[in-house]
Amino acid sequence: MPAYFFDKLVGLVGDEFDMEFKSMKEMYEKDQGDPVERLREMAQEERDANPTTILSGAGRTRRLMEGRMYMFKYLPKNYNRLPYYDMFPTGIVQNLNVEKNYFTMLNFHYLPFKERAELMDALYPFMLFDNVQGKEIGSSLRARINVNRVTYQFMKKRMNMRGFLPCWKRYDFKRVVGQFLYVPPIGWDTILMLPLARFRKSGINRVHMDSLAERRARKKIRERTGVK
Repeated sequence: MPAYFFDKLVGLVGDEFDMEFKSMKEMYEKDQGDPVERLREMAQEERDANPTTILSGAGRTRRLMEGRMYMFKYLPKNYNRLPYYDMFPTGIVQNLNVEKNYFTMLNFHYLPFKERAELMDALYPFMLFDNVQGKEIGSSLRARINVNRVTYQFMKKRMNMRGFLPCWKRYDFKRVVGQFLYVPPIGWDTILMLPLARFRKSGINRVHMDSLAERRARKKIRERTGVK
């Protein structure tokens, strides 16, 4: 297995659709076939494209850093009482609270593909580049989202980020199974377009329907109260 399975897909999709991965929304909507469906086909063709195998590859770490993307296996406490949960959360770590043994993150699996693309596009302008080699996505393995600025309250106030609420999740370090997989920035777009979510106790369609319903409900509240 290559160091990062996602790098391979980035190259394949880039060649096939003749576009750069600078805008996930543009990639999703551009009239060159359905890129999401093509990514699914590639994942099915590639035997390593499943969460368990990907997590066993290179890039594993026991350390989390804010603003960077990770994937991991998770078994929540009192899972029998939950309506559903994602066994393989994937997203950007927002806050670490080591003293209380938890962290918060944007788990993109709770959003449909189009909404993932829109949120990721809204986050990209807030990238920080630790090892500057040019400010292009993926130019630095250590690039990250500026979470000191892009906070929960900040995202609530921005029109293009308000869809984040269904995927803002809190995780207990003690409930993480194994190590974390660090996803380099060049692989962000690709991994978020792969069907790697594994929800238990419910299908992904219901999860996405609930997320969209929550988004619509909050929009109606804003319209009724006059909050912009």
